[in-house]
Amino acid sequence: MALPTVSDLKSYLRIETTAEDTLLTALLARAKAQMEVWTDVPVTAVNTTAVDRADTIDPQPCLSLIFPKRPIGTTATIVDSEGTTVPATDYTINQSSGVIYANAGYSFPYGPYTITTSCGLSLRGDYAQIEPVLSQCIIDLAADLYQKRTPNASTETAAGTSISWDVSRDTAARVLKVLRTFKLAVAG
Repeated sequence: MALPTVSDLKSYLRIETTAEDTLLTALLARAKAQMEVWTDVPVTAVNTTAVDRADTIDPQPCLSLIFPKRPIGTTATIVDSEGTTVPATDYTINQSSGVIYANAGYSFPYGPYTITTSCGLSLRGDYAQIEPVLSQCIIDLAADLYQKRTPNASTETAAGTSISWDVSRDTAARVLKVLRTFKLAVAG
């Protein structure tokens, strides 16, 4: 299964024409974006860059870096404050927690570190099982936005409608309850 398409949304809403395809495309994008805001992680993995200060507590060296969003990819480019790229053999990545651990005999002494890696829910090992749930959340949000559009508004878009970008409280509560399991706590 893949994330929902305009055809999926049209089927759900029982729309048989192509007159509102542009509007429905925008609604699907808005619904996916809203989900990503609520979970604080992209659905589909994208390259992302973050900085870890690599704070040390004297005399303890810094032995781990934390990427603020997760899950993350199996590879990363890590550059220290001096512009040197840390060799991949010096660290191990925990994808699900977003923690990058220094391997035995190594540390992260020259912070802050700029970390670039892929990040997104699609990197989860169980993504095939959760994708239908995410897809239904996107459909629910997009359908709610479609049903709340304002016909004959002063600013028009596809099919003479404008979009109300607020999801109803009931739909938001239902979707947020589902998405709560995908919102990841801060790694530590």
